[in-house]
This record gives sequence, C-alpha cells and structure tokens, in this order.
Amino acid sequence: MRWTLLLLAACIVPEKHFGQPCGTTVCGADEVCDLTDPNGATCIPADGDLDGDGIPNRLDFCDHMPGGDTDEDGDGLGDICNPCPIAPPPATPDPDGDAVDRPCDPDDHTPGDQIIFFEGFQTPLDANWKATAATTWMEQGGELVVTLAGDANADYMTHPVAAKTNVAVLAAYRIDRVETGASDHFVVVAGSDPRPAGVATMSCGIDRNDVTASDKIDLETNLSSGQQTIANGFDTARLYEVGGYATGGSVACTAVDDSAAIGVVQAGITPDALGAISLGARAVTARYEWVLVVGRD
Repeated sequence: MRWTLLLLAACIVPEKHFGQPCGTTVCGADEVCDLTDPNGATCIPADGDLDGDGIPNRLDFCDHMPGGDTDEDGDGLGDICNPCPIAPPPATPDPDGDAVDRPCDPDDHTPGDQIIFFEGFQTPLDANWKATAATTWMEQGGELVVTLAGDANADYMTHPVAAKTNVAVLAAYRIDRVETGASDHFVVVAGSDPRPAGVATMSCGIDRNDVTASDKIDLETNLSSGQQTIANGFDTARLYEVGGYATGGSVACTAVDDSAAIGVVQAGITPDALGAISLGARAVTARYEWVLVVGRD
C-alpha cells in the first residue's frame, strides 16, 4: 500500500521545466513561458517575480524590466517591451534593425526609429492627457470613449511627446454613432510643434459631410491640405486606423479599414519637430483602442 501511495504521489507532482526552451517543451502547470528572455523563450515559475517589480510572472508580459501588466495585441509581449505593441511579430519583423517591428515602423528600410509613446487605454489616463472639454472623454474598459452628441464643436485630447523631426502618429478606433448635431463629422489624429514660435501642425483622419453626402480622408497642415473620397468611413461594424507621418517637408495621411488600406493623401508641412499629439472628433461617439507614436531625429 505504501509503495502504491508513493507512486501516485510521484504521478501528480508537476513536472519542472525551469530554464528549458519553450519551443522544445511544454511548460509545466505552475510555469509560464518567458517570451522576453534575450537568450530565447524559456519556462519560468508562474508565481515568481523575475524582475522584482511586484507583478507575478504569470501576469507579467515583460519579465526583465519593471511593469509589463498590459498586452494590447495579445502576443505575449507586454506593451512597454514590445517592438510593435499593436500587432504580433511578422515573418520579417525588423528589416532595418532599429528594434521597431513592422507594421509599427513607418520607414522599415531606414534605421533610427523609436517608439516614443504608446497608450492602450488599459489603465487610468495619466495627468499629461489634456482635453478641450474633459466631460466628453472617458477611459472605459480599455478604450478611450469620446461622446459628442449634438455638439457642433470639435474636441481634442492632447499629450506631449518627445519632439522628433520625423514623426508618425497612428490610432485605431470604432464608431458607435454619427450624431445629428452638426452636418460635419470627423475622427482625426494630429501632431503639432507646441513651442512658442512653433508653426508646424498636421491633422489626419476621416471626415463626413452631410451636405455633400460624401466621406473622405482629410489631411490638413499649416501649409496645405489634401483629400480623397472614400466609400464609407463611419461604419459601426468596422475597426478603423488612421495615421499621419511627417518627414522633412511632407506629410502622408493613411486610412485602414479592417486591415485593408482605403486611401492615402499627402500635403506639405513646415519641417519642424512635432512635440505634441492629439486625438480629435466632431459630432460622433467613438472608441479609441490605442494610439502609437514613432519618431526619428
């Protein structure tokens, strides 16, 4: 009887794989795979705290640096240590070797880009976000919700970022409602030079005009503008991404509809460093999923 009990006990003791590569073995029941190990993914204790930041390994998506409790794209790499926090790694993640992966890198054949800001709205907003009218914006369930019911005025949330001469601002959002309080509706991302003598500005997004019954990609800068008519930019069943990329004296504004490109327009801009970004809307209820800023000097 004693030997039977010992054999049964041996059978239920979890098998340990601490330090073994995750790719060649399945981690035990009380282990997790550390995908951020610089020497390759390995099994580590689930209830340990490898980096001592107070987040147990089973909840920590960045096991080798403080923080890491959020993973916007669900690829196992935390937002703060992910070379592209909006998408899982592609087959060729980083052609130019600057540690910013596709599709986050706006120029993946020129090294030097950095992720200078990312917000997945999975934690309370920090005090650096400033709204034109605070009551129209709310962080809710991992999204930033803007409600402009019956409001003919635009409203913006602005955040400072490290000033760069080459800057890409990208955001994803969903439309809940197109309100009736104004004949013009839009959702945009924007960048500006906030210095006292700064003049460079860009605003990139999708606009709907009820009078002309048209939707368009709309780019406005301090120097010029560009538009492109599209079929439907306010479908409540779709996820939209809009992004403006300022480099040199030019800005490209792109729009994506459920991962399919729907258009791009270009315009000139004063070639200054942009040190503030904004999310803006007019006469809609929209839910921002995330905003990403990548820059290069």
